[in-house]
Amino acid sequence: MTRTFLIAAGISLALLLAAGTAAVQTVPGGDDRPAPVGPRLSALLETARPSDVLSVWIFLCEDRPPDAEARVSGRATRRIAKRGAVDAKRLRIRPIDRDAIVLLRPHLCRVRHCSRYFRAISADARADAVESIRRLPVVRAVETVVALKSPLLPAARPVDEPVQTGEDPVTEDYGGSAEQLDQLDLLPLMASGWDGSGRSTGREPVLVCVMDSGFDLDHDALRHIDVRARRDFVQGDTTVVDGPGDPDGQDWHGTTVLGTIAGDLAGRIAGPARGAAYLLAKTEVIGSETTIEEDNWIAGLEWADSAGADVVTSSLGYYVWYDPDDLDGDTALCTRAADIAAGRGIAVVQAAGNFGAYGGLLAPADGDSVITVGSVDRDGDIAWSSSRGPTADGRIKPDVVARGVEVFTIDGETSSGYARASGTSYATPLVAGICAILLEIHPDWGPIELRDRLRSSGSRSDAPDNDYGWGLPDAVAAAGITPTGVPEETIIARGKPNPFRERIEFEFFLPRNEPLTARVYDAGGRLVRSLSEGRRVAWSGRVTWDGRNDRGEPVACGVYFLDLRTPTLRRTMKTVRVQ
Repeated sequence: MTRTFLIAAGISLALLLAAGTAAVQTVPGGDDRPAPVGPRLSALLETARPSDVLSVWIFLCEDRPPDAEARVSGRATRRIAKRGAVDAKRLRIRPIDRDAIVLLRPHLCRVRHCSRYFRAISADARADAVESIRRLPVVRAVETVVALKSPLLPAARPVDEPVQTGEDPVTEDYGGSAEQLDQLDLLPLMASGWDGSGRSTGREPVLVCVMDSGFDLDHDALRHIDVRARRDFVQGDTTVVDGPGDPDGQDWHGTTVLGTIAGDLAGRIAGPARGAAYLLAKTEVIGSETTIEEDNWIAGLEWADSAGADVVTSSLGYYVWYDPDDLDGDTALCTRAADIAAGRGIAVVQAAGNFGAYGGLLAPADGDSVITVGSVDRDGDIAWSSSRGPTADGRIKPDVVARGVEVFTIDGETSSGYARASGTSYATPLVAGICAILLEIHPDWGPIELRDRLRSSGSRSDAPDNDYGWGLPDAVAAAGITPTGVPEETIIARGKPNPFRERIEFEFFLPRNEPLTARVYDAGGRLVRSLSEGRRVAWSGRVTWDGRNDRGEPVACGVYFLDLRTPTLRRTMKTVRVQ
């Protein structure tokens, strides 16, 4: 069975048609100059036959006042008010008038999607109809809808890993997921009840939209999922499982991605956001000879926005039709859409891609407001296939990494089996799961703060690069809460390894930017070593003790205490040096 690297989303044409009914205004002054044609469409038209059917974006003239807002859910309205950008009014989405579509329809073979973000319609039209479309008074510009052949992913490896009971409570609780969750320090939060459900705070669940190839919920570990809505943007219905007209195995990739973030069966699997509510968007068609088209992704993102999604996890992307110079955060249409969604309060978590060190990023992974995720193995080493930055304008990407090699998930071909799969497709839902938990704990955090908290907690936050970004995020440190799950105004810290032989590294998180002093004392309260004296720390950092005193002499084995303090906060940690 073929399996593909995917990413998806969509929006209802019917909803858009109902959103506004005012008459379309024409260009004043009788200007009958045709609207411009984009360079890609212009190149296509040079070789196209008149009867060839082309997929095009038709960008419409402004015909609504800037304060008009298309209809969205009450949940979306609350999200925008709570987490939207300061200038969120600039990001209002305005309804597309029904009369504009009526005026265009005689020139089109079919309407594919309507984008309120860009006031545009994607449609199929004959090449010889493009000139007529350009001359309509409602049309501002015309360009092609870009598409590529979908690259294949390696096949997953089915596994049957028995649970160790009695000896390893972590494995007993979290099954095969324990290792990948522990790598991100998610286990203390999950053990304290944080899972995206809102039960710990009495709030509504975090709403996560998974955009992918389809979803089969007939698996023991998926039957608990609270699905609020589902939409198939390929077939135009609400059936996201394989159906007539779908290639064999169409829903496999999306099902395994969903299992990574939301799977839940005691002793077998535990997704980090297993208690969240979900939107399922089926937007892509798999297969090596099948095209993936960018308008589906934008449509899905807008649908998620209107429904009130808090987090979007996207394991699809677009590359082939964009030049490396286009990946500057402002050119690719899907990247611009992702940044608009972030400005409206949605955390967009995007796979970096599987093109390795030389293939470059996928769009919209180049977005400056997008949380881009790379892939590492169980030891934290970068996966050879993980796409690397920088962006065309020189920014570091990815933002963070997570396990994307041999990730434990459900087997999408069975109703009870499990598998290990690889790719940034699977690192991405793990990070999206952290975002869901962080929003459960801190519901006022916007997408930029989420991104910055993930970065500052990262294992490479002191020296980010274009392989790892800011490294593996630490969920506990990013949340700024104690391992017991209680938010506190205190210093959060941990030492690794503890006990230690030669050296120990203390990682810490401060709830605010303050000067930090770090000192080591022995069991009798005597000062052994000063590691930091009034060093100003922004959010997170680390100090290392090599087991020596201030005179450079090795200390004896035994119990020691690290004292971390700022002008307003303090934390003392015990550590043990062993032979």
